[in-house]
Formats: sequence, C-alpha cells, structure tokens
Amino acid sequence: MLQAVIDRVEASRTELARLQSTETGLSMPDSLDTLGATVSVARAVLSRGARAEPAGGAGVSGHILSWGLPFTEIITSVLPALVHGDTVIVKPSLRGPLSPVAFAYLASQAGLPPGVVNVVQGTGVDVGAELISRPDLSALYVRAAPRTIAQAQRAADRSGVSLHTLHAGGNVVIVGPRGDVDLAALAETVATAVRMNSSGGPFGLPLLAVHQDRAEPVLTAVLERLGRTAAAPLPAEPLRRRALDRIGSLVAAGAEVLAGGAKLPDDIAHRMGWRMPPTVLALGSPDSPAVAAEQASVPLGPVLSVITWQDRRRLGAVLESPRARHGIASVWGAGQQAVAPLGFGLVTAGSSASALLSTSLPPAWTGDAQ
Repeated sequence: MLQAVIDRVEASRTELARLQSTETGLSMPDSLDTLGATVSVARAVLSRGARAEPAGGAGVSGHILSWGLPFTEIITSVLPALVHGDTVIVKPSLRGPLSPVAFAYLASQAGLPPGVVNVVQGTGVDVGAELISRPDLSALYVRAAPRTIAQAQRAADRSGVSLHTLHAGGNVVIVGPRGDVDLAALAETVATAVRMNSSGGPFGLPLLAVHQDRAEPVLTAVLERLGRTAAAPLPAEPLRRRALDRIGSLVAAGAEVLAGGAKLPDDIAHRMGWRMPPTVLALGSPDSPAVAAEQASVPLGPVLSVITWQDRRRLGAVLESPRARHGIASVWGAGQQAVAPLGFGLVTAGSSASALLSTSLPPAWTGDAQ
C-alpha cells in the first residue's frame, strides 16, 4: 500500500509541485526538483522497511510540521512511522496546510484505510499543545522553531514519549584550499539553496565556510550568481521582520553586508508572500563575535553567512552543534574525510549544482535518529 502511495505521488508530481509552489512561493522548477528528491528518499525508506524485521509495538505517532517545504516535510516525517506500523496524526503549519491534505488524499486513494493518516489543522496553542502533551503516543516528530522544540522536549521528559526533532539551518557548503573547484557549479549550488530558504527545510543554505586562500574567487562567483536570484518569499510579515532583525543583530556583532541587508522597504506588492533579496554577510574567522551570534540564532530567509577559515579544527569547533548533526555538509576543494569527524548528518562531495538536492537526507529527516 505504501508503495502505491508513493507511485501516486510520483504520478501526480507536477500537480503536487504546483500546489507546494503556490503555498510557499518556491519557483515551479525548484518545487519539481524537491519533489523528485523527496520521491527518491521515500523509495529508499520503503526499501529499507521491506528488508527489516516486522515492527512490533506500533501505535499512534504525532507529527508537527514547519512551513518551508510542506510536501517534503510530510513525506519524510510520516513515511518512516507508517513503515514501522504506526498510524499518524499530522498538524501542518497554518502557513502550509494543503500539501499534507493532498498526501492524505492520495493515501486514501491508494487504499490506506480511514484512520491511518489523520490531518488536524489548528494552531500551536491548541492542536500542537495537545499533541506534545499526549503520553499515549508511540513517538512525536517535531519540525519547528527552537521554542516549540524546547516545549516538546520538556513534555517528552514528563511523558516518556520518544521525541524526534529537527534543528533548523544545519546545511553548510565548505570550500577547501584546492584550486580545482568548478566555481560556476559551486555558485549555482549556493544560489539554488538560497532560493529555497526556510526555517528548518532540508535544502536551504544558511552558511558558507570558505578557505581563506579561495575566498576572493568563490565570493566573486557567488555574489554574481545571487545577484540574478529571486528567492522564495517568507509567508508572513512577522517572519520577514524576524529575518531582518537577525541581519541587524549580526551586523551589530561585526558582520559585513556584501549584498542585500536589513534596510528594505515595506514589500507591499508581495504581501502574503514577503520577498527579500538574497543577503550575504561576511562573518569573519570562526572565532569572531559575528560567528557566535550566527550560531546562536535561527536561520531565516534568503540570508547566507560566510565564514573565512584557515584551521580546520577551529572551523570544526563552530560546526559541532545540534543543527549540524541534522544537516548536510557539501564539501568542495577538500576531501570528505576533512569534515566527516564533525558529525554532520550527511557529508557529500560537491561537484555539481545539485549537491544539496541529494537523493539521501540526514537520518533526522527520515526518522532514523532522535
């Protein structure tokens, strides 16, 4: 039945991509790309499930979703639970409520019985609060801002429910000192990920760490490409304001604005779809106050922060964080072994513009890690 669900998803890929594009403002080509990557991940999850021993002790799991890529989120959140044998209760974000409904509809069309996939619309203070406080769930999956994750952790400590969280903004492009990097492909990778900005989404990119010896040509290529990039909008004015305030706080900590910035006019033309031009901030070395401020904040919007590094150990000290463990490190101009010890959820060798649109995702994205 689950194979049939994913077959229907793949057959409806264009319609689903259009729905996700409408909900998020993501361009149609980008939405199609994310749907393709998501279907590949889904088939890998089902393949692993087919080889596994039959699950025991299945129950009802709760799923609280964010808004960045709503269809990708529901597939990667609920499918592992369904493979395990759980029925699922899904609370979508009110900023991306329809893609999960489309998934539930396709699941029913594929033959899943009523009650297996349940979508409950509502706010965090009613449906979300109810889910995180339930002691009778088999597991709880939360993809949200740090405050919601902290609330879920406190509730899980009391209830004993297994909690699976996703920390926002874990992806990074790391450029080493070698001179054999395809700058055009690197810049295209960065631009693609910045276009897909969100809070917690799997394909966004908040951080570029470039070796000092390669900083000038890399930044020149990236800035030129981002100058021709229209990013997906933020879905509400409060989120846009939070993104602008975060830029201001990083500048106050010493970051230099290389493109964009926080001084933007009221985006009246795109209300209910608040567009920001891509912003690039130079944070300096790994031990700078601006880097500390960046790591302490929640990435939001098409904002790319740049760290210039020389010593891999000092860079590693910055990247050893929960959000790194849930993210993808795309490595260019250096061996993968150079960053493998840093504990990223997934390390890929950058060589093409699709380096972050991988057919794999970190274990936290597919429920394989807590």
